[in-house]
Amino acid sequence: MSPLGPSAAWCSPSTALRPCHGLAAGGPGRRVAFQGAAFLGASGLAAAGLSAMAAGPGRWPRVAAASSSASRAQNSGPQPGDFGHPSRRATDILLVANALMFGLQLLTKQGLTAWGIKANALIVAGQWWRLLSPAFLHGSVAHLAMNSYSLNNLGPAVESKTGTPRFLIVYLVAAVAGNVASFFGNPRALSLGASGAVFGVGGALAAHFYCNRDVYGKRGDRVLHQLWQNLLINVLFATYAPQIDNWGHMGGMVGGGLVALLLGPRWTAAKLQGKSGTWLVDRAPLPWLRSPPQQLR
Repeated sequence: MSPLGPSAAWCSPSTALRPCHGLAAGGPGRRVAFQGAAFLGASGLAAAGLSAMAAGPGRWPRVAAASSSASRAQNSGPQPGDFGHPSRRATDILLVANALMFGLQLLTKQGLTAWGIKANALIVAGQWWRLLSPAFLHGSVAHLAMNSYSLNNLGPAVESKTGTPRFLIVYLVAAVAGNVASFFGNPRALSLGASGAVFGVGGALAAHFYCNRDVYGKRGDRVLHQLWQNLLINVLFATYAPQIDNWGHMGGMVGGGLVALLLGPRWTAAKLQGKSGTWLVDRAPLPWLRSPPQQLR
């Protein structure tokens, strides 16, 4: 990560923002690291997300596609995958929240940034919210746009396959895990950005396809290969990009992947009483996480 000048430049003299004065504790040379995937990696992850949207277990995605076509003829509202569709509600809320937070950063003349950026000295002093708040802050319009692009493509792929509750848990845990990893691995850098959480979504998608590889078959293998290839490219690129917080990315990816391994969904084929054919049933660890059965045709 490269120096962007004294970190105190983002602090406000306002008494309401007095805690931000601790950002200057390291003096000139403190660095701001962006949890924003390099464009090569971000676009690759997003492409993998689009591939994942198209890949479904066994033969049943064709049924979903057919019903989608029928509903499209009857309904002029948002279709699956479109902004505003219920299947991606949490993704849309997060996209809007990130945009609103960036607007507040500008309106407060970076006072909000100073209040929420990851700064180790202030976390140690008891400002524990800084392990989550950086995921909702961004350093520039380009930074926000890049992370929004990736989330807009990866988020619906995961949310539609795992359900909204699981998706939100993955996102928030990955955000915290990324900042915890940055806390230990990148202690002197000030860090902000959503891509630790976005990488967690990518890790969850990879874990989902891995756990259900017997259901997805070769299509799932292709998506897994694409995901891991692009994650590796992003890690290698970030190694030589001085302003990217690679610790935040990797921590988020591991955190999101572990949540997906623990919470599923893990689908099994079963016969349901009163229903014909074979169905894929979500064996969720908690009832409120369970996704509806999907018919295998």
